[in-house]
Formats: sequence, structure tokens, C-alpha cells
Amino acid sequence: MLDSRRATLAEWLQTKTSFKDGVLSIASADASFRRYFRLRHNGASYIVMDAPPDLEASLPFVQIGEWMRECEINVPQIYEYDLDLGFMVLSDFGDFHFQDALGNKDHGSLYTLATQEIVNFQSSLCRSEEILPTFGPEWQAKELDIFREWCLPDLQDQDYREIMSELVIAVNQIPKAFMHRDFHCRNLLLCQEQELGIIDFQGAMHGPITYDLVSLLRDCYVDNDQDWVTEQVLTFQQHLLSRNLEYAKVEPDEFMRWFDLAGLQRHLKCVGIFHRLKIRDQKPDYMKDVPRVLNYVMQVLESHPELKEIKKIVGQSTILNKFS
Repeated sequence: MLDSRRATLAEWLQTKTSFKDGVLSIASADASFRRYFRLRHNGASYIVMDAPPDLEASLPFVQIGEWMRECEINVPQIYEYDLDLGFMVLSDFGDFHFQDALGNKDHGSLYTLATQEIVNFQSSLCRSEEILPTFGPEWQAKELDIFREWCLPDLQDQDYREIMSELVIAVNQIPKAFMHRDFHCRNLLLCQEQELGIIDFQGAMHGPITYDLVSLLRDCYVDNDQDWVTEQVLTFQQHLLSRNLEYAKVEPDEFMRWFDLAGLQRHLKCVGIFHRLKIRDQKPDYMKDVPRVLNYVMQVLESHPELKEIKKIVGQSTILNKFS
């Protein structure tokens, strides 16, 4: 089948940019409608993003990326872009992902590097409330609806939202700061021994301070020991305190509760997205990670009996039962 977008991309590079006569090859795709090419030009390597404008907005990537670079966060430099076409030429961080590095480098030092990056986000990107949309109750509810639509289709929307309201309220009460929103092992690249490259930040919001941490430590794609995770959460709290971030001045149990609840909201959304990817988008590979994510969900529901109604409906899902 003719790849018309690739042909348009090649023409754009050839006629509208400084990358004439470069060589394109497939780099990767992701769970969205974006895909990525590697471009070799004059002996150097670049990444080209193809984000169909009717399906993916590219302006946030440009705006948020410029802001993050100004604040010395290591995100790709943008060399050329056309928002109407949805094309962008970026610096190339390579293809050695955090997930790959975990297999042959020191586990602890890698996570120290990554958690420190979240601390940097919250201390350096301190204008997030002015610049980014807020991850408030309406946004939370919209994300949780993905779980209902794809895993609990017989449950009435109004009943579902009433059951989820306690979680939504509790997550909204967590202090907010810059939130990458998808800070996990596949969106971090190890550029050098002690430097991470941050990608896929275009969905960043002003949201719960524990959200990125739970995305990393209870990663949908990586198993970590629960006792070690708890230790890392409390160490992270101390790092925030060392940066004089007042919102971290709570009892450790409360901080851990913030971590659990932000994770529960995220992981219910992720289970719904993984089912949607299989059913609607014919991308079944993500389903192999559902048991891990469900385990996170059940850990939190077992630890917080006040969420018993959510535990009940999770247990009722016929789609989920096959993973039990």
C-alpha cells in the first residue's frame, strides 16, 4: 500500500528544509498515531516525527519543549517543523532506552538519575500552573472513562462516575507541580552515562506531585520490588524537601497515600488504553502488560479499604477476570 504521508514527508524534507538529500529509515512508532524516522544527513543523525495533524496536535510539543530547554531540561532540539503537515526534525538521542539500560547497568543508579529528573522538573519548571492545563477533576474523569468504556461497557456512566468520585476528589487534593504525565522507561533515553534524554512530553500538565514518580516506579513495562518502591518514594520526598518545596512537608504515610492514589487513577486509565489499543487499533502487544498493571491496581485497592466500591467494580469486569 502506498505510504502517502511518507512520500509527503520526503518531499517536505527535500524542498522545504535544509535536510535535502537525507536518507530516511523507520525508527519507531508508539501507542498514539505518531511515528518516527531516523534521518541521516551530511554524516549526522536526526529524528523526524510524523504526527498526522487531524489526529495529533504538535504545537504543545514545540511550546513545552522550548520551555523545558530554556529551563535546562534535556529534551530534543527542534531544527525544522511544519505544524500544518505535522512534521518535525529533532535532535537524535539514540535508541538506548531506560528499559534497555536496566538490563545491563546498575538498577539503583539509573533510578536515582530518573527520580532526580522529576525533582528537577518540579523545582525548575515552577511556572507550570501558568503555562500548562491543570490535571483537575474533569480531566481525571475523562481518563477514567476510558477504563469504563473498554473494560466495563455495561456499567452506566453516571453510576461509574459516582463510584469514582472519591478517588477523583482525593487525587485532586494532592499538591500539584509540573507533570510530564508519561514518565516511564520507554520515554527516557540514556544519552550519556549520567544524562537522560526526555521525550514524549507534549501531554505535560500541572498535576499531582507523585504522578510522574508512580509512572516510573510502578512502570507498566517493568517489575520492581514493592519494599524497594516504598523506600524510593520516601527518598523522593526527602529530595523535594531538600529543594525547599513546601508541599512535601507531610507525614510519610500521607505522601505514600498520594503516591498510591495518583497511581490508581493512572493505572485504571492504562488498562483501558491497552484494551482499546487491542480492540480498536489492532495493537494487541500491550495486552501482555495488563497483568502487571492490574497487580498495581489491586495492591492499592487492598491497602485502602475506603475504596471498596472501586474494588468491587474492578472485580466485576469480565474482561479483567481472565487475567486473575
